[in-house]
Amino acid sequence: MFDDGEFIDKKMLVLIVEDDPLSAVISMQALDGIYQTHHVSSGLEAIDFCQNIAPDLVLMDFNMPIMSGLETCNTLKRKFATKDIPVFFITGRTDPESEDECWDAGCVDFIAKPFSTQTLRHRVMSFLSMKASTDKLKHLSISDELTSIPNKRFFDGFFFQQAKLAARNNTTLGLLKVDIDYFRQYNEEYGQFEADNCLKKIAKTLANFARRPTDFVARLEQDKFVLVLPDTDSTGVEYIANCLLETIRNLSIPHQPSPLEIVTICIGGTVVGDGSLDINPIIGRAEDSLYQAKENGRNTYVIA
Repeated sequence: MFDDGEFIDKKMLVLIVEDDPLSAVISMQALDGIYQTHHVSSGLEAIDFCQNIAPDLVLMDFNMPIMSGLETCNTLKRKFATKDIPVFFITGRTDPESEDECWDAGCVDFIAKPFSTQTLRHRVMSFLSMKASTDKLKHLSISDELTSIPNKRFFDGFFFQQAKLAARNNTTLGLLKVDIDYFRQYNEEYGQFEADNCLKKIAKTLANFARRPTDFVARLEQDKFVLVLPDTDSTGVEYIANCLLETIRNLSIPHQPSPLEIVTICIGGTVVGDGSLDINPIIGRAEDSLYQAKENGRNTYVIA
């Protein structure tokens, strides 16, 4: 998610939402070789796609059967996971009322039909060039410099949003706090360079468990990480905690001062589903569980 190389080298993705096959082909050909493109033919398909893969831009036909482009855009903007995805409307309606509807729905621009492929290409290129610069600045402000995963600043904002979403939808929210066992001793034994490499490996492993669009991992401080798992019950949280312990052990990173002589982690977790918006008790429960896991001998987890 926050790998620098992937961020810079990634070819940006444009989702084309168009029920007319010929119009879809024209749009895809206009962007061919510059961006990745994917075509869906309905608003419902667009919403489903965006909830699983966030495109850099949606080119949305205004007039579609069943669910119009306007309705689709409004739905995307209401959902937390998709609200920041930019939408260009492609429309044959250019009256002021229709234009106002487009802006009110949250679009970033619209292109009137009929259009030339060159106009479409340059309008999209201009917007995505600006978006790439903005995304890079945002990435730098919310990512941890060493590990490239999100930092505490990102966690503080995003976790509160997830708590609000869980409360509104009456769903569960899982939280795992992770400490590396005996990391101070590791640093003293192997030095700063190896300690940094160890942190990078742990961060990468944790990030692999944030598989869904709303899952995320963050580094809170030196050897402390957090994994947030929306819409995950206690069984799911325990399963992930157990898998994490095993996966970190299987890395077999040498750690002579540790009783197991390899790097291990300690996990404290909690699951909430009571509609609470106060995140401090949630974080406190996970912290208490982490303390209990340390008292139990480390290389283990406790879920409250």
